[in-house]
Amino acid sequence: MSSEEQKGDDMSPKEREEWLRSHGVQIEDFKKKQDSGVTAPIWKVLEGDDDVEGMEMALIPHDSSLPIRSVRIPASVADAVPGDAIPDFVKPYFGTSKGGKSPAIDAALLKDQAKKQLAGGDLDSLDPSKVSADAMNSVAAQGSVETFPLVHPADTNHYTGVYVYLDEVGLLRRLPINVRAGAMAEACGYSPAPTFYGDVFVGRVRTRPAMTNVDFVVGTDTDRGSEWMLRAVSENLAWQQEMKRVTGEKEGKSQPAVAGADGRAEKESEGFSWTQDEDEIELVIDFDVDVNKRLVKVVFLPSSIRVTYDGEIVASVKLFAKIDVDGCTWTLGGKDQLVLTLEKAEAGAMWPRIKV
Repeated sequence: MSSEEQKGDDMSPKEREEWLRSHGVQIEDFKKKQDSGVTAPIWKVLEGDDDVEGMEMALIPHDSSLPIRSVRIPASVADAVPGDAIPDFVKPYFGTSKGGKSPAIDAALLKDQAKKQLAGGDLDSLDPSKVSADAMNSVAAQGSVETFPLVHPADTNHYTGVYVYLDEVGLLRRLPINVRAGAMAEACGYSPAPTFYGDVFVGRVRTRPAMTNVDFVVGTDTDRGSEWMLRAVSENLAWQQEMKRVTGEKEGKSQPAVAGADGRAEKESEGFSWTQDEDEIELVIDFDVDVNKRLVKVVFLPSSIRVTYDGEIVASVKLFAKIDVDGCTWTLGGKDQLVLTLEKAEAGAMWPRIKV
């Protein structure tokens, strides 16, 4: 054994690492890599550095009991990114969380959404059977930001747009619906309003003479009667008409239909179908026999329902979102149907599916 090898046996782990580096061996600092999301600028700001100076934007939690929060991008961070700095700044928030974990992709929902996209002709080359939840989780762990325009830049707003920044795979992670963000989009003229999942950020971008972020102030800009929001309906309509004129498009591209909406029933393998509107879910169970009302028992819980008939369970469903138990009812729908009406706890939120 050489003297070098003998010396190596007596080294501490830190000394061994330094020796290897001095001999040209590259060693990846996995701990540093793991913590990189935790030490990102956004986490430092959210930890309570109220004295930070920089451009203001809003954080809207999905939990409506929590206040809308003002968040500032440090000037040093904004200056380092040309154009809109918000996506890069908020990306770690939608990736690996401070606990070192991120919500997993729902594999069943991933495949279901892929099939719906294929049915709409949006992803012609995609084979749903080859969609990998593990691959999606690997990408999602790094953070993935989607941008949605609440109002487009126009001469009437000095070419300044307002945008929602959200987790691109929030639906696939089964994140809760953000009702306040949806209501903001509705106030801007979107009908039906888009469904946002999880916490979102809202910021403002000026596109002329050069693209840059400008303040979006909590209170002044987040209130429903804000000046920019009152103009948004007409500005968005004008933008849509101009896009149609430029592209020659006669009708705007339609988004995939919301599950169970507009009276289109969604059938489930458990033997029931359902429809929804902004306030309620209607669930219909078909029986092979005439239903005796006295043999029916329905239990409504905030996050689930259970139906038994003559002592046997005919439906037991864990729900995608919470319901208001006091507003739920059931009745017979003809001789061989049972109809359950579930009142949504969050009115206005459209569910992508009925089950968790």
